[in-house]
Amino acid sequence: MSIRTFIAIPIPLELANVLGDASAKMAYQDKSNAVRWVDQENYHITLAFLGDQEEHDIEDLAERLDENLDVDNLSISISHFSPFPEGKPKLIAAMIDRNDSLRELHKQVVSSMNASPIEVDKRRFIPHVTLGRYRHSKNPFAGAIISTTKLEVEIEEVTFFESTLTSSGAEYEALFRFPLNDLDYEPYEV
Repeated sequence: MSIRTFIAIPIPLELANVLGDASAKMAYQDKSNAVRWVDQENYHITLAFLGDQEEHDIEDLAERLDENLDVDNLSISISHFSPFPEGKPKLIAAMIDRNDSLRELHKQVVSSMNASPIEVDKRRFIPHVTLGRYRHSKNPFAGAIISTTKLEVEIEEVTFFESTLTSSGAEYEALFRFPLNDLDYEPYEV
C-alpha cells in the first residue's frame, strides 16, 4: 500500500505558540481570505518530502535513519517572516536561521535516503515553517507580514510523518519518531 510521507522536525510547543500568535495577527488582517492558515499543531520544518511510498520502503528508510541520525544540541531560531519562495510566493513562512547542526541533520537524512530505495527530493533545503498557503484567488493577502521574533529552542526529535490530504487541508500522523539526544534505541512506531 502506498503512503504519502515526509520527514520533518516538529516544532516545540514554546515556539509553536509564538508562531501561532504571529499567524493569528496576520490572519486577522486577512480580510479577503487570501491565505489558508496552517493549524499550529501542524507546524514543522520539512527535511525531506517523500511523496507516495510503499510501506516496506518506509520501514527500510526508518531503519537507516535510526542508524544515521546523530546530531546533539540542535537548536533553531526564527530569522524572519516572509512570503516564500521568492519570486512567485506560495506561502507565508517563518524562515529558520541556518546553522551547522541543522545542515548536518539534513545531510544525514539525505544520506539515509540515498542508502534506501526512496528517491531523494532534489530541491534545495531552505528551512522554514509554513504558517499559511496562498489561495489562488483574485484577492491577494494585503496585510502586513509580522516582523522578526527572536526565540531559540532546542529540537528533541525528527519525525517520519504520513500526510493525508483532505478538503480542509493536510492531516499528519507520526509513523516513527527519532529522538536526537539519545539515539541508542529502536525506532518505535507511533
